[in-house]
Amino acid sequence: MKTGDRPRFRFSKRDRAKRGLSPVFEATRLLGKWTKLAQGHVVFGAGCSCGVGFANLRLADFEPQILEYLKAKHGVSGFDGVADLLRSIGKRREGEHGGQIALLADLERSIDSFDELHRGR
Repeated sequence: MKTGDRPRFRFSKRDRAKRGLSPVFEATRLLGKWTKLAQGHVVFGAGCSCGVGFANLRLADFEPQILEYLKAKHGVSGFDGVADLLRSIGKRREGEHGGQIALLADLERSIDSFDELHRGR
């Protein structure tokens, strides 16, 4: 475990589906993950993007592509960013979340992919 990392209480995707966790909970959890990753940089190949000779890319540089993917697959649009989308899901009342679990699962895969790049795994 890296310094500063703390153990996280996480349900597996199967557990979340079985327990029927709410889209509000999932959106809030993913918003925290997105915010943490957005403060860092993206690792490429032999070095990270903050090093000499590498482009300075941040998670926000990929945000339009992520939103376009979600728009094409789930029909969501009109959001300024991923955080805006997650906040809007988090503010909805239970029962107003038709199809949001699938969207959140797709977004989680994207976020996890960037998390792996960020950590250099």
